[in-house]
Amino acid sequence: MELKIEQVAIPEKIAFNYEELKQELSDKVKMYETLVYTDDQIKNAKADRADLNRLKKALNDERIRREKEYMQPFNAFKAQINEIIGIIDKPVALIDKQVKEYEEQQRQEKKKKIEGYFFTGESPEWLTLSMIWDDKWLNASVSMKSIQAEIDSRITAVESDLATLSELPEFAFEAIETYKTTLDLNKSIAEGHRLSEMQKRKAEQERIRAEQDRLRQEQEKAKVLIESETKKQEEFVPPVVDEEFQNKAFQKAESSQEPVKQWVSFSALLSVADAQALAGFFKSRNIEFEKI
Repeated sequence: MELKIEQVAIPEKIAFNYEELKQELSDKVKMYETLVYTDDQIKNAKADRADLNRLKKALNDERIRREKEYMQPFNAFKAQINEIIGIIDKPVALIDKQVKEYEEQQRQEKKKKIEGYFFTGESPEWLTLSMIWDDKWLNASVSMKSIQAEIDSRITAVESDLATLSELPEFAFEAIETYKTTLDLNKSIAEGHRLSEMQKRKAEQERIRAEQDRLRQEQEKAKVLIESETKKQEEFVPPVVDEEFQNKAFQKAESSQEPVKQWVSFSALLSVADAQALAGFFKSRNIEFEKI
């Protein structure tokens, strides 16, 4: 089955006064390029424009007529060829459909073989075939032997990467979890380092915060102590000794085993240290005192 075309006479060149028209119009255009119409010559300008447009239309109309005339046999030939191509397309589509169905069936059978090889082998339990899958494996030109070798190589690489990540000094678990979703060793190591640096910054911030809290507490304690001692200094009044009572007390003490005590009042000009020392003395002697 072949296309046989009878000898066709190519249309002869269409001859017309090309050179004459070209020369005449070229000369006239030069005139129009320098021509300036006055107000009184506007009517002439319109007439010249109309003459040129009529000539252009006549030329274009003749071109279109000749084009249709010359193209008529070709267009008929083109329509016939397209009709035959349409007849050919129908069986081509049917054959193409069957070929594609067969190829898809072959691809699915090959996919099952690949899945069977992967699932019968040893690999990390979280690793799925889709994570290492390569669509080119389903091409007819790629052998099962090469696919199996590539699967083995990828599983070995995964196990090697896991061993590397497990030896990280910090955040090995988090790095491995990242690797399980990316299968990217460098990205997983970077994640471990990022978490480690974050933890260090957090620990440093907590240390600084604890130190600030300790200093603030010490300052508050010192402030309270100073205020307390200052208040004691302001409130403390040294006792005024009643000599008559003191003599009677001494005389009574001589005849009694228990010392006689009485409340006395006095004032004194003391520093905080003096007040602390005096308070310590009172405490050592078990002497009670209170504000007056």
